[in-house]
Amino acid sequence: MRRISLLWLLGGALWAEEFIISYKAKMDNELLVGEEYKVSKSLSLKGEKGLKTGEFKRLKTCEILPLEEQTLQENLKIQKEQILECLYSSGVSLEDHSISKNGEARSQTIFKIPPKRVIATFEDGVIKLSVLEKK
Repeated sequence: MRRISLLWLLGGALWAEEFIISYKAKMDNELLVGEEYKVSKSLSLKGEKGLKTGEFKRLKTCEILPLEEQTLQENLKIQKEQILECLYSSGVSLEDHSISKNGEARSQTIFKIPPKRVIATFEDGVIKLSVLEKK
């Protein structure tokens, strides 16, 4: 598997991979009780082709400083906070359920970023993350 440090040796080489990223966090009574963050390589490389054919549009591009000795996928998994911040503007959902009974209030909140297709490109020493959306 290629490592980003090898790409630094190539002097700003361009290398891109396509991924699907999703996130879900569950809170009970304002306490985080679970979260799920998934980064998977896309089985069908529709993003690059879709940008050319007009099937997809680029919503946003973010730059992330890579961690040495990590692949693009490992960087996307490790740097979760930066990746999520990039994805927030591409659409999120929030479900809130509250119940009040006998003076006792209980709530459950679920925050989701639905699966997003992204293209991660290593270029000039940074990872450029392009968030795509189907037109």
